[in-house]
Amino acid sequence: MAEIRHLAIRTENPERLARFYMEVFGLKELHRGSHPGHPAGKSVHLTDGYFELAILDNSTQQSPNGLYHFGIKIEDMEETLKRLKKFQADKPIRQRPQGTPFAEMRVSDVEGNLIDLSVHGFLDYQPLKKESGEIE
Repeated sequence: MAEIRHLAIRTENPERLARFYMEVFGLKELHRGSHPGHPAGKSVHLTDGYFELAILDNSTQQSPNGLYHFGIKIEDMEETLKRLKKFQADKPIRQRPQGTPFAEMRVSDVEGNLIDLSVHGFLDYQPLKKESGEIE
């Protein structure tokens, strides 16, 4: 079964938004830095122990602030793309740029919302586990 594991939000102030999610909801920081395709922009990646929230710098206003895309970890890329093409043959399917660590393909749903697809996962992220072995 596919798993939603990643959501990206664009903002003009990634530090402030990351602090909000950490202080209000207790999310933990996974990674900081630039993100592919926007080397000058900064990103902050947070987690609740299972789900990854990417907060992306949008100070140059590449697109509106807010929800940018979400990511689904899938088991079989070829089968998923076949089902997608049957459902909406007219929508573009784009391979992510070489070296992109978080997804292999980008597609959209019937409303145009962007979805990253990955067989390998996002940023090699594994759920955080407590000493007891349970997911945190």
